[in-house]
Amino acid sequence: MSERKNSILVGAFVVGAIIVTVVGTLWFAGGGLGSERSKVVMVFDGSVHGLTIGASVALRGANIGQVTEIDVIFDAKQIAVTMLVTAEILTDSIQIVGAQADLDKLTNQQLIDSGLRAKLATQSMLTGLLYIQLDFLPGKEANLAKIDSPYTQIPTIPTELEVIRQSIETIDFGAISNNLQQIANGLDTLLNSDDMQALPSTLHSSLTAVEGAGSSLKKTLDDNSPALAQILQTGGETMATLRTELPRIAVSIEERLLRLEETLRTANEMLERIEVAASADSQLMRQLSQSMQDLSLTARSLRTLALSLEEHPESLIRGRKGD
Repeated sequence: MSERKNSILVGAFVVGAIIVTVVGTLWFAGGGLGSERSKVVMVFDGSVHGLTIGASVALRGANIGQVTEIDVIFDAKQIAVTMLVTAEILTDSIQIVGAQADLDKLTNQQLIDSGLRAKLATQSMLTGLLYIQLDFLPGKEANLAKIDSPYTQIPTIPTELEVIRQSIETIDFGAISNNLQQIANGLDTLLNSDDMQALPSTLHSSLTAVEGAGSSLKKTLDDNSPALAQILQTGGETMATLRTELPRIAVSIEERLLRLEETLRTANEMLERIEVAASADSQLMRQLSQSMQDLSLTARSLRTLALSLEEHPESLIRGRKGD
């Protein structure tokens, strides 16, 4: 009898535990009694390794939902794989501010147009578990995948690591390797060329020549240092003399310029007087004109006398006829 009672107790305990587990699962999966839920879907092109059923959906760090499904979509035409993630959003965990009329007009498409985006984020670097982070990023382009789903699709953006990975994937490492190989071959050819092999001896000869030129220049300077010192001393004395004499020379030149200016002024006055005296209506010009007329008459008389003597030289003895 005791063994039968024990078996009944154990069975009752197991059934009770199963009921409690099922009820608890339904409770937490539904978000509690009376909670309002809405489903959304998100499509990720990259890996979702670390994202599990029940993972959190957060809006700027605040938990507002959880992941309910993770499906793989295989495009046979494009030979491409994408990850379809379905999540439940607990709307009662979001406090709505504003009139009910404004809330009724608000649609999911308006939220997306306002910049609502989803991306994968890391819960812990140690465990590698992921969650979905929602945020409003108006500057990010809304890329919606072509899927058949009754739920609203939230556009996704790649994580920082995915952006880095995509950038690395675009690098042509083969071309870089070929370029490095060509550079290495070129360096090998250059280093093994005859000119490069002869470079040490050429440099040695050049350094020897430079050293010899330096020694020769030093010797020349040493030999001519007294003359250079004398030249420098003479130049210094000349500059000192110039500094002393230049002011006096400048004063003398200034005095001579003043005298020249006075002389020019006197000459100008004399020229003005001569111009006045030589004018047509001046007394001097009238006297000169009368004198010129008298001289002209005298010259005409002398010319007549000379002609007469030339024709009748005897008139000097006999005199003119009729005298």
